[in-house]
Amino acid sequence: MKNLEHVLVNEKCSIKETMEHIDKSGRGIAVIVDDNKRLIGTVTDGDIRRAILNKMSIDLSVNTITKYDCIFINSTSSKKFIENIFKSKKILQIPVVDESMRVTDVIFFKDLYDKNNSRNNYALIMAGGLGTRLRPLTSELPKPMLKVGDKPILEIIIGQLKSFGITNILISVNYKAHIIESYFRNGNDFGVNIEYIREKKRLGTAGSLKLARHYLDKPLILVNGDILTKLNFDQFLDFHVRNNADITIATRKHDIDIPYGVVDLNDTSVVDLKEKPTLEFFVNAGMYCISPQMVDYIPDNEYYDITTLIDIAMKKNYSVKSFPIREYWIDIGQIQDYTRANNEYFDIFRSEISATRE
Repeated sequence: MKNLEHVLVNEKCSIKETMEHIDKSGRGIAVIVDDNKRLIGTVTDGDIRRAILNKMSIDLSVNTITKYDCIFINSTSSKKFIENIFKSKKILQIPVVDESMRVTDVIFFKDLYDKNNSRNNYALIMAGGLGTRLRPLTSELPKPMLKVGDKPILEIIIGQLKSFGITNILISVNYKAHIIESYFRNGNDFGVNIEYIREKKRLGTAGSLKLARHYLDKPLILVNGDILTKLNFDQFLDFHVRNNADITIATRKHDIDIPYGVVDLNDTSVVDLKEKPTLEFFVNAGMYCISPQMVDYIPDNEYYDITTLIDIAMKKNYSVKSFPIREYWIDIGQIQDYTRANNEYFDIFRSEISATRE
C-alpha cells in the first residue's frame, strides 16, 4: 500500500483527528509518526474503542493511546519472513521503514491473503416494521424503502454490508413486502445474494431471527432496517469471534447535559454539588452479532424481542459483549431523524456508495 495519506498520523494529533484519518483510510489503523515521518508507534480502531469505553476524552493527544512497541520490518524483508510475522504475531498490519526509521509502506494481511475479501456469514436486515412514527411518509412505502439522498435506506445498508465482504443477505419482510422484493429481487443487480424471511405476523426482532435459524451455522449480523452507519462490519464480526461472544451489541456513547446544578443528598444533608454535569451512557445502536446457539432460546412463531433474548443470555451467564460505535450512526425513527439523514447523506456516504446497480 503506497498511498499512506490517511494511514500516517502525526504524533501531535488528537485522538479525534486520528479517528478521522482511520475512517478515511478504511484500514482500521493509524501509524503514528513524527514530523520527519519516522515511526513512533501505532493506534488501531480497537485502541480507540477501548479509550471510548474508558471515558477518555477524544481531544487528548493520540500519544495517550499509542502502542510504542509495535512490530515493523524494513523494505528488504522477504515475503516468507513477512508471512511468518503475520502468522506468529497474529497481527493484521506491519509498517515498513527505511534505514532512518521513516515509514515507506504498510503491509496489510488482507492484501496478501484475502484477495476476495468475502465472508460466508449472513446478515439479517429487519425490514418488516410498520414505520408508524414516520407517517404519512410510510403510508405508501415501507420505512426501509424511503430514500435518503438518492437511494432507499435498505439499499444503503446493503451497500455498507457488501463493502465489508458481507454478501449473503437475508431481509425480514412483512409490511408492503412486495415493494421490497420487487426492487431487490435476488440481489444480483446489487452484487449480493438476497433471500427473504417472510413474517406472516409480526414476530419482533428475535422472532424473525428464529425463522432464519437454518442459515445460522456461524455468527450472524442482525441490523435494524432503519439504521444508517459507517460501522466497520468486518471489525464488528471479528470482535465477536475473537472474544468468544454469544451476543455482541453495537453500542453508541450518548451524553446528556444537565442544565442545572445537581445536588447529591443523604437524607436531608447535601453531600455533593455538581454544576451542570454531563451524564454519559452507552445506548443500544440496533445492530448485533448473534451466535447460532442463542436461537434455541427463541420460541417458535411468537412475538419476541431481541432485548428479551439478551436478558435470558445474561441470566444464563452467556457472554454478552459491547462493541462501541465511534463511526457515523443515525436511527431514522422520526421525521426529524429522516430530515437530518438526508441533509448529511452526501457528505457521509457519497464517496463510498457501493450498492450501485451493475
